[in-house]
Amino acid sequence: MTSDDPHPSRIVGGGINTRESDQPVVVTQMLGIDNSAPVREDALRARFLSFDPLFDAASNLVAHQLVLRGRAAPADAPPELRQMEEDMLLTGLYSLTQGGLTGKLPLLVQISAGVLFSDIPQQINQRQLIWCVALDNEQHLARALALQDAGLTFCPTLNRNSAIVLDSASAWPYLACHADDTPPVVAARLVVGGVRHAHTQARWPGNAWFKGSFFTGDTQPAEVSHEQAIRLDLLAIALRQSVETLVQFFRLNPDMTPRLLAIANSQVGGLSRPAESAAHALVMLGPERARRVAALLALAGAHPDETARQYAVTALTRALFMGKITRLGAPAESAASAFEIGLLSAVPHVLSLPVETLIRRLGLSATSARALSAHPSPEGSLLQLTHACEKNDVDTLAEHAHKLGIPLHQISVAYLDALIAASALDEALH
Repeated sequence: MTSDDPHPSRIVGGGINTRESDQPVVVTQMLGIDNSAPVREDALRARFLSFDPLFDAASNLVAHQLVLRGRAAPADAPPELRQMEEDMLLTGLYSLTQGGLTGKLPLLVQISAGVLFSDIPQQINQRQLIWCVALDNEQHLARALALQDAGLTFCPTLNRNSAIVLDSASAWPYLACHADDTPPVVAARLVVGGVRHAHTQARWPGNAWFKGSFFTGDTQPAEVSHEQAIRLDLLAIALRQSVETLVQFFRLNPDMTPRLLAIANSQVGGLSRPAESAAHALVMLGPERARRVAALLALAGAHPDETARQYAVTALTRALFMGKITRLGAPAESAASAFEIGLLSAVPHVLSLPVETLIRRLGLSATSARALSAHPSPEGSLLQLTHACEKNDVDTLAEHAHKLGIPLHQISVAYLDALIAASALDEALH
């Protein structure tokens, strides 16, 4: 299908330009195309991509929305700023789709109605993509319906001041609403934003998807830095996404690659030969080790100071110890689950986040959530045992050894082994 716009948006020089201009505006060179062209690399890197989670009524992760990291431009911002932000978002999406979106969950992308009349949605559309858009008139409606007939998936926004979307509700598989609105009676799956309280969420249908501070913990302190936001993104991907998604993350955040390689090529990564790139390292590591190395990088950061190095080594020690004790017979869901809880136990301190925010933001399992929030559980007991080892609390150690039926000397040896193995991480972080 050809565009009706006499000045269609173009993908040029690795960047997307959605302005009506005869001169293409190159946003970034990240794809290595047209290296002589001007770039807005600094602006792009400063506010790049995050994958905001969406949850169902049971707090299960069901989808992501691609957004610019940091505060988005307000509705009354100059059109040029809002246009630039849309250019950056679509440029990032274009880069992500070059290798194919391999995640199983849907990915929502918010666009302006003007983008409907460009070739962009059809050029970069993939099966998982859901295009979110406000349809303000009959022309927008007709164009979106035509694109949907061509195979694209849309999620129009319900507008209480306009009946265009509601009158066409039967045509859409998804509809976007705000939590303060009255739930419409429609067959479409509702995507509800702005959920801040449980009683608000409870008003909506059971099959709805939700986003907002009640689910994601968006109320994190304002002083959380740009670097911390990147590390939280990386941790979320490391815990729940594929190796291919990790590769995409490092393609978009190349400044993190040197530290990833340092960890992967150390004794902690355990590669048989040195890796030369992030993609090479992640593939050689294999899915499980790749996620663990990426999680350690998220804990340490690209340029760790002494405190960050200490937290990362402590987290790895806890993870190795808890995994080993589980294999010795301690009750836990699995050694892998115990390992993950050990790693995550340091994150609230490292990223200055409340445990509740961490649980929702990362979509943690009930097992991990109970252990990290100090609710009674086998994994929580293992975490207490770990703390006792760190403090050399002999009485508590003896009590746990008796309950677990594991000789105290085996516990001591397991902790010492974990401590020695984790010490190799410190060298990789210098």
